[in-house]
Amino acid sequence: MSMPGIDHPLVLVRDIERARGFYTRLGFTMTPVGLHPWGTSTTLAVLERSLLEVMSVYDESLTGGYGTGDFFFGRHMQEALAEREGLSLVALHSRDAAGDRADMASRGIAPSGAIHFRRRVKVPGGDWDEAVVELEVLRDKALPRVSHFLCQQHKPELVWVPSWMSHANTARFIGAVTYRAPDPAPVLARLSAMFGGIAPVEHPFGWEVATGQGVFRVLRPDAWSTVFADAPQPVMAAGENAGAAIDIAVADLGAARRVLAEAGIDTVETPEGPAVRDIVACGNALIRFVAA
Repeated sequence: MSMPGIDHPLVLVRDIERARGFYTRLGFTMTPVGLHPWGTSTTLAVLERSLLEVMSVYDESLTGGYGTGDFFFGRHMQEALAEREGLSLVALHSRDAAGDRADMASRGIAPSGAIHFRRRVKVPGGDWDEAVVELEVLRDKALPRVSHFLCQQHKPELVWVPSWMSHANTARFIGAVTYRAPDPAPVLARLSAMFGGIAPVEHPFGWEVATGQGVFRVLRPDAWSTVFADAPQPVMAAGENAGAAIDIAVADLGAARRVLAEAGIDTVETPEGPAVRDIVACGNALIRFVAA
């Protein structure tokens, strides 16, 4: 069985239209805002091998639907957004969600259950259709912002649409999701078990765990500036382990820099590429562009 990879990190925002506009300025082609049946709204940057999802809540009365056990997707997002904007769950790309869930369960990652849903989608030049999606939730109650779910698209042609995949910044895929971890041990144990039981690769700044596509990075508490120079850090609760940054791998780093400059986006130059200084406009997440 192939190893799941990073499919899409979820960035929670309170004003999805404003965030969509800002991500468009960053050079992404963002999809029209769509609606989930559990009360959240969504807009995507569709990349070659993954996605970037910006999400908000449009109807709090629906967030108690589509549950599995004591987990309700919309309510999880609603409660996280009530605390703060920023990275919440990360979806893992799967072609066999049930099989991958069983594989992870065998290594100690307890599944929360499955959610099946449909969402109305209209691709450019096409008629309305329904995306058919299967989620296998892998929540860790002790690590709510270091939790994941397996995502299987049963109609991938309604997501990976060529016109949606063309980005002025030449974005290709999610290169890395970085967790800031004051207490890294449980994060490392979880990621290691999820992705083959192999020990994370240690670096001076922390650790990296390879997936089927992209890496998860776990920073030592004092290592932010080593990786991200003087880029601002997202607001997080004291002692909280949580996602903080997303690396967007681009085909042409020079083109990405030009797009940012022409849009008047202030950036910080880091060892691997420019990071967007305005993390508030990004939804309390650091967005960095790196070479693919």
